[in-house]
Amino acid sequence: MSEPKTIGEILTNYFLNSQEPFAVAFRNHFTTSKQQVNQEENPCSSCPANVNSPLADRLEDWLDNQDVMQILHISPRTLQTLRSNGILPFSRIGNKIYYRRSDISRILNNHYTMVKIRCYGGNK
Repeated sequence: MSEPKTIGEILTNYFLNSQEPFAVAFRNHFTTSKQQVNQEENPCSSCPANVNSPLADRLEDWLDNQDVMQILHISPRTLQTLRSNGILPFSRIGNKIYYRRSDISRILNNHYTMVKIRCYGGNK
């Protein structure tokens, strides 16, 4: 039995190998973007562009519902409320929802409050 795949591996496989129109358009966008960058840096058009490396790095930054619920210690309903209220941005592919790690960090930083406990243990 093989080890379960990470979200990054699943998304990388989808975007690099799927023939669905969305995945094909995604690959074409990054292929043309990467070629434009390479042509600006190095005008040699015969040099091959390594498209897989930047895409794989970017996909590691995405989390699914289960990961976010475990990180934030919240219920599925609370996560849905965060999405519905526009507090937590998300992307949907089919019926699967993904979140950026940076958005999770931003929410934690923006909602951080320091509470000073007074009279702890009955001492005044």
